[in-house]
Amino acid sequence: MKQLAFILVFLFISLKAMPQDDNAKVKEFITKGIKLHDEKKYAEAVLSYKEALKIEPENPNANYEIAFTLMSTGANKDAIPYLERVTKTKNGTTASAYDMLGSIYDDLDEKEKAIANFKMGIEANPGNQGIYYNIAITYGRMGKDKEALSYLIQSLKMKPSHSSSHRLYALLTMNNSLTKVDAVLAFCNFLILEPNSERSISAFKDLQVLLGSGVAKTEKGSNISIGSGGDSERNAANLAVSMSSLSAGLIPGLSEIEKLQQQLKMIFSTIGELSAKTASKEFLWSFYGDYVDKIAKSEFMPVVAHIIGFTANQKENQQWINENQVQFVNFKKWQEANARKEL
Repeated sequence: MKQLAFILVFLFISLKAMPQDDNAKVKEFITKGIKLHDEKKYAEAVLSYKEALKIEPENPNANYEIAFTLMSTGANKDAIPYLERVTKTKNGTTASAYDMLGSIYDDLDEKEKAIANFKMGIEANPGNQGIYYNIAITYGRMGKDKEALSYLIQSLKMKPSHSSSHRLYALLTMNNSLTKVDAVLAFCNFLILEPNSERSISAFKDLQVLLGSGVAKTEKGSNISIGSGGDSERNAANLAVSMSSLSAGLIPGLSEIEKLQQQLKMIFSTIGELSAKTASKEFLWSFYGDYVDKIAKSEFMPVVAHIIGFTANQKENQQWINENQVQFVNFKKWQEANARKEL
């Protein structure tokens, strides 16, 4: 009887230990797969994840990671079944799986499926800022700028330092005369955050076009065209953008970067004054207006101009920054102290 009891206890312990051993193996295969993925050994990573899935087919982490690796190799369609397994669970990767599915369907030009998955991702985790940005991209590609901008606003409120959201916001608003000022401020914010990249070169060129828009030179002088349809504050802000190029041109002997500084100073100051008078604090005023007003009132306009215009003349701007390191460092500290709060 004692021997039988011993055997039963032994079997119970053995059966209990088996899942723990399997769990350790699954974790080991996933960890190995992630390491191989980081080393860009994608085929080997996939094999490691598949070993984990042989033991636990519904493991959300293994399914998510294999899908991520497959996407990295361009095998988007192959990743879909794995992600769908993850979406049937409720864990830390569920929202990210919906997000990845949304991106896949966007790339496959199945926009409605993409939107549906992004929205389910937001429902699963309303605090995932990246999904708001990604759904905005898809809406933008669909030509639905209004919807795209509404999600971008959420993305920027959640992460004001997200340079890509500023850039997309600028691109979506730059071709509308009523939202010219929105694009100017969004491009400026983008360039402050990302002054020296391939995207920065085209962003600064777009900013220059906007700063010079609305002004037509004639034999009798310069004519300024004013867009109609906006409220008085927005129309005044757009007028300030056009006027800035004229006012900077009236000061003799200014270098291009000094002209840019004068233009931005005028625009930022005007926006700040208008923002203070605006009763209804829409996004333009509460997010962009109040922030650039602080910059205009600070001692850092020369630094900001050199950062925003960095790609126009990198050698000259880098030399100026090197010679004014104290101001540059102090501006970085100012940015930290005046950072917009995340939602």
